[in-house]
Amino acid sequence: MIANTTEPLMKKDIQKNKRTRAKTCLRKSAAGVLGAFTALNLVCTHAEDAAPSRVDALLNFEFSDKYLTPRGMIVHQNGLTFQQLALGFFNVYKGDSFVNDFTLVGGVWNDFSSDGVSVHAPFGTNPKTSWVEIDPIAGISLGVAKHFTLSVTYTAFNMQILDIGTSQHLETKLAFDDSPYLKAFSLHPYFLYWQELDGKATAADVPYAVFLGQSGPGSSHYFEVGVAPSYTFENIGLKLEAPLRVLLPDKNFYGEYYGKASTVGLYEVGAKASLPLKFMPKGYGNWGAHVGFRYMHFEDVNLAGMQQFNAPGESTRESAQVYAGISIFF
Repeated sequence: MIANTTEPLMKKDIQKNKRTRAKTCLRKSAAGVLGAFTALNLVCTHAEDAAPSRVDALLNFEFSDKYLTPRGMIVHQNGLTFQQLALGFFNVYKGDSFVNDFTLVGGVWNDFSSDGVSVHAPFGTNPKTSWVEIDPIAGISLGVAKHFTLSVTYTAFNMQILDIGTSQHLETKLAFDDSPYLKAFSLHPYFLYWQELDGKATAADVPYAVFLGQSGPGSSHYFEVGVAPSYTFENIGLKLEAPLRVLLPDKNFYGEYYGKASTVGLYEVGAKASLPLKFMPKGYGNWGAHVGFRYMHFEDVNLAGMQQFNAPGESTRESAQVYAGISIFF
């Protein structure tokens, strides 16, 4: 389900800044991806002496107190969550035309739980597994009209728990780089459309099957808008962010088992601090550390209700998560 740290593709900023020997910003999500994944959270490092390259790689290792997906699913919350992201970037084209950058992206994301999660439903039963999920990722990223990035990303959520089948999805995201205009106080706004291609990325169909013995709402979609205002202390490289996003689901995305669907499915606010690890020797990649907090409010009553089939075991209107991690860019 790719947490917020895997969702947008930030290769354009990464490669552009790497080649100009300036600050390099890496984003995990998730999650997006991709995801929000959500959803990559920015980690800033310095690549002052890095040689230009058309092939790059990003590794991100993150710990948190729970697995909270960008779509509001609280998958597990006991013990620690350990998530790993590996992405490869192949720059096909870079120039000064309307489409000024074309990059292929591929990778994989994993989630592990220190406490273990049930292999079969219902939640809490034995046997349990520490390996919760593995998600393949593939996409393209286009730099257009100088300050825009258009990315299209395919993901599949291959769940290892609760007899959940694999679902497939496509995310289309348009991001605007407003830093040339707002400088250090840029907002980094974006808009995305997320489509379920096969299966559900939430537990929306579960109450229909459990209580009514019938199929749920089926594959659906949502829209999302967000900003990530930030400020960087250039002398030490410390970057502070305050991301905000709103998820606008189709009525069938969370279903309407518990009540009428809301226009707003959830909103999220957060805070994050990132710092380059300059003590790492050159030749071992560009390292950065980050720590953050996010809060989600589940506006849609159906999203809140289906949490009884996840880790909370009851209807839940909100959740908060703390996380920390290390990113390495080669």
